[in-house]
Amino acid sequence: MPQTVPTVSGIPILVKFSKSMKETVPGGWILLSILFLALNVPARAESGSAVNVSMSSPSIGLSAASARTMFFQDDEDQLERVWGIDFEGNETYSGMTLRSMIALESPSTFRKLRFWNRSGFDFDETELRRDEIRIERFYQRRGFPHVEVTSSVEEGRRDWVRRITFFIEEGEPTIIESVQFEMDADSSVVAHLEDQRDFTRAKERHVMREEQRYQLIQHSDVEGLFQSTLRNLGFAHADAFVTATVDTTGRHADVIITLNPGPLSTFGEIHVEGNETISERRVLRHSELRTGDQFSSQKLRSAQQQVFGHPLFRFVTVSIPEQPRDSVVDISIRVREHALRSLRVQGGVGLEETVRLGVSWQHRNPFGNAHGFSISTRASFLEQRVNVDYYIPYVFNPKSRINIAPFGQRLDERGYLLHRAGISNSFIYQISRETAGTFSYEFTRNREQIESPDVEIPEEDEYYNISAIKLSGYHNQLEVEQYQGWAIRPHAEFSGFLGTGSLRYNRYLLDIRRYLDFGPSSQFAIRNEGGLLTHTSLEELPSNVRFYTGGTSSVRGWQRRELGPKRAILDDDGNFVEYIPVGGKALYNFNLEFRQSLDWLIRRFGVAVFLDGGMVWEEIDEAEISDLQFGVGGGFRYNSPLGPIRIDLARKVNPTDEDLNIYNGEDHGGWFDRWGIHFSLGQAF
Repeated sequence: MPQTVPTVSGIPILVKFSKSMKETVPGGWILLSILFLALNVPARAESGSAVNVSMSSPSIGLSAASARTMFFQDDEDQLERVWGIDFEGNETYSGMTLRSMIALESPSTFRKLRFWNRSGFDFDETELRRDEIRIERFYQRRGFPHVEVTSSVEEGRRDWVRRITFFIEEGEPTIIESVQFEMDADSSVVAHLEDQRDFTRAKERHVMREEQRYQLIQHSDVEGLFQSTLRNLGFAHADAFVTATVDTTGRHADVIITLNPGPLSTFGEIHVEGNETISERRVLRHSELRTGDQFSSQKLRSAQQQVFGHPLFRFVTVSIPEQPRDSVVDISIRVREHALRSLRVQGGVGLEETVRLGVSWQHRNPFGNAHGFSISTRASFLEQRVNVDYYIPYVFNPKSRINIAPFGQRLDERGYLLHRAGISNSFIYQISRETAGTFSYEFTRNREQIESPDVEIPEEDEYYNISAIKLSGYHNQLEVEQYQGWAIRPHAEFSGFLGTGSLRYNRYLLDIRRYLDFGPSSQFAIRNEGGLLTHTSLEELPSNVRFYTGGTSSVRGWQRRELGPKRAILDDDGNFVEYIPVGGKALYNFNLEFRQSLDWLIRRFGVAVFLDGGMVWEEIDEAEISDLQFGVGGGFRYNSPLGPIRIDLARKVNPTDEDLNIYNGEDHGGWFDRWGIHFSLGQAF
């Protein structure tokens, strides 16, 4: 018998859902639409008529009463959801650690707020039993052979909510009673190894020591440690094995570490493949691998990093090809070169520079000698600059290089306009991947114009030369896409060395940063920055040498360079126009920022809250901590492929009259004088 489809105002009702529709249309709108249809189904639909509702392509006929029940309940809420997971009895490992070991998941506090989408976090009784086994095995592999794990499931206030508690009885752990070393080598090799500091240190510091908890998972750690140590000491074919006799009743273990060093090895033939425009000899020179030198795995890793550090190469591998176990080890170096010439165009926007555009052209091997040459220019409403760089990558060794860089610059800051041209010569030494130092000499010819009708500079002071020696360095644990660990950046500048140049001064800066992670999505970032200018008076210092602060990357309650001492600008009639910063000889800044990723809500999106503080003093002896001014605020972050896109809003906590544009008691300011708004690419620090 054909079914009768109910109508509303003569229009047949046919409601069809698909899984894709469910995911793309907000749940609230679906619920309201279904509620409207259910309340408006004519009474005759209840007497046997049906509403056609389908979750996929086939239609499912339901009685009107059943359909009305379905309409009032989100189909996903019928599934049991894990809404919380707790652990009791776990003394050795935290709940966070144990949650990462199991398959069942519960939503975070923020995720629970997404009431319109409760998909995921399904409760599965079978998976719960498997999780009990997973936790037991986790403990057993870490030295708790008698662990027992049970669980309970409680229903929440809503019938689909399930809260899980795992009860853990860890039991007594197995303790290492003895550790013995067995060496499969003759006495001369054993004596040689015992004299090596790295080997004795590995024996003292490995994790499987007496009176420590015996953990099966540590076998591979100990084996890897001794293999690496022996191979760095010249034994290319070294192996290590860990075995243990475990008494589960007496809860103790006897560990035996067997070492097989093999022959002491040297580097044999070193083959280079893939080089097109550079000679094999230059690749070998950058690798620092030499035939006949004692083998070392560390040397192979260092060679790969040093060759890859050259701008000509985009891919480098250093490996040991298949060969017989022998005292001579052949090495293979594979490289892949970048295009010799490249053109790069970059652009950006921000509230300080408004629009920024940069163009650079690079030749990576102009004379076949692995040197580099580039021409670059950048322009914005704040600065225009042209650079020519000649790069010599190898001086004493691959870690040392020289840059020769003539340049020209026009800088339009509030209060002054600077034109300068000069040359910078730098010697750079890469101590390690994280640490480098730079020694440079810079000579510039400068012309500065002060933008103030009430200040006149003598003609001879408009032009000046700076001849300065600069020492700088960095220790930086930051990765390409991640801020982490410590970053320390000292800088010292000595102008007028041996009577050269027009100005004599010493300038010191120190920037220290620390990044503390709290889980995978939260970070607390700290920065302290200080600076001093000595051996000259403030009046003798040109504007571009002085210290300034305030802006998108310092104290964000203020706009660029606007925090600190200022002077008033008056028009020809003596009326107030504005305050402009004058800079100073002492500087201190600090930044405290908490960063929270919100990937659970919007992919690549995050927020931050911060407290900034700082001050510039005209003279060093005027510096007082009580003078510090503070800005507090927050902002949004979007992790684009080019870096974090950042929008910050900050409020001045303790502004001065100059900050608020109050002159002689008269307010010339507005709402924006108390706030700083910043838009930029990249984190503030």
